Amino acid sequence: MRLFLCLSIILGMAKVSFAQWTNTYTTPSVNYYSVSGWLDFEKSGSTWKKRLYYIDSNKVQIMASGYNFTPQYTYNFNAAEKMAGGSVYSLSVDLNNDGRTEFYILGYYGTSTSYRQSFKIIDLVTGNVLFEKNDANYSYAYPVLADVNGDGLLECLVTKYPYPALSTYTIEVYSTGVSGVADKNIPASFKLMQNYPNPFNPSTTISFSLSRVEDVQLRIYNIQGKLIKTLLHKSAPVGTTNIEWDGADEYGIKQTSGVYFYELRGDSFTETRKMILLK
Repeated sequence: MRLFLCLSIILGMAKVSFAQWTNTYTTPSVNYYSVSGWLDFEKSGSTWKKRLYYIDSNKVQIMASGYNFTPQYTYNFNAAEKMAGGSVYSLSVDLNNDGRTEFYILGYYGTSTSYRQSFKIIDLVTGNVLFEKNDANYSYAYPVLADVNGDGLLECLVTKYPYPALSTYTIEVYSTGVSGVADKNIPASFKLMQNYPNPFNPSTTISFSLSRVEDVQLRIYNIQGKLIKTLLHKSAPVGTTNIEWDGADEYGIKQTSGVYFYELRGDSFTETRKMILLK
């Protein structure tokens, strides 16, 4: 009798089913070659509220608050920014005290075999440019914000290379006058930067940053989606990590000219960007 009861309980438990979670929002269909998701956009005390964003080859849009795919702010890329593939990134820092994050956008100038890179830091709400580095004699890496001298204020670190030689570099430090203390409570985040140089030959550098230690994978794929090489598969530290790809696959075979994709994957994120190998 006791065995029968136990079996009945076990069988009864096996029949238990759980209700599925309720879908609360679904975006419209998004073009495969665009990028869309959530980003920390507006300050709420010491944390950030998220907004949906959309980026294609012509523009970046920030949607209205809440579950909403209606654009509230739109920035149209100029020719140089289109050449750079619409490379726009959130800084997760409010630089002009309007309660919104600022962004930086990369631009490409020059020939297809030797681009030089520029950048500008912009307020997407108003379209105002807060800071820009664009000199025909230099190519600039992306800007980095940090309190490097411990005074509680953020500095903007700019790495520049003489163009077209790209044989040396210098690092310039600019004072923003903006406190970095309040932004220490930004939720854990990651950032995958555009490779540099791009197009490249024979090698290029891929950079990403993490706000916490995390196991990550960095992989290269060709345009057909075939895995070419795994550049990294291990725990990465807080801060920026730079990885060089020499254009070869897992067996050391140099790849042909064309479009390739690099994917950064972690425990809670995945992002993919495009690069061009040009021989």
